[in-house]
Amino acid sequence: MIRAVRLAAALLLACLGLALTVQAPASAADCTCQQSGRLEKQVERADAVFIGTVDNVEVAANDHTYDVTASRAYQGSPERSTQVFSAGGKNACGLGELAVGTSYLFLATGTEAPFEADSCGGTSVANPTKVAKVEALLGEGTSVEPPPPPTAQRTLVEDSPPAGFARAAAPGAAAVVIGLLGLVVVRRLAR
Repeated sequence: MIRAVRLAAALLLACLGLALTVQAPASAADCTCQQSGRLEKQVERADAVFIGTVDNVEVAANDHTYDVTASRAYQGSPERSTQVFSAGGKNACGLGELAVGTSYLFLATGTEAPFEADSCGGTSVANPTKVAKVEALLGEGTSVEPPPPPTAQRTLVEDSPPAGFARAAAPGAAAVVIGLLGLVVVRRLAR
């Protein structure tokens, strides 16, 4: 009887140890940064700080690429239409699936699109409190304007050669041919 109790206790401890070691690698993949540091440090580490609205989210494996319309830049020079990349899902400190149509305060790295951001860097929904804190650190920022429309190129008519007779008469000749063919078809149908 004592032998059976010892055997049961040994099996229980072995199963418990096995369960703990099997769970260890899974928890190692979890994000542990917990919004690393205060906002001041996050802003220092960021190359670009801007407010933008997510227009589209593309997912490849666990990586996310966000098409963003930037509206206000505090640091860096994002273009009006830009992209932000986030590697991995929430378990790997990625941003996960951001809501389309929602404005976010991006604290990202990189000097041009696609910028990179993760949950440790401080990117979050652009709430008035956090925006006010960023403006206290970096100033009121600048509005990100769309690029100007392309300028029209003028071609002076007197500089171009006149159209030849064949080119000017072609539309009229085509109308006459179509009319004659229509008459032939109508006559044949009438018989």
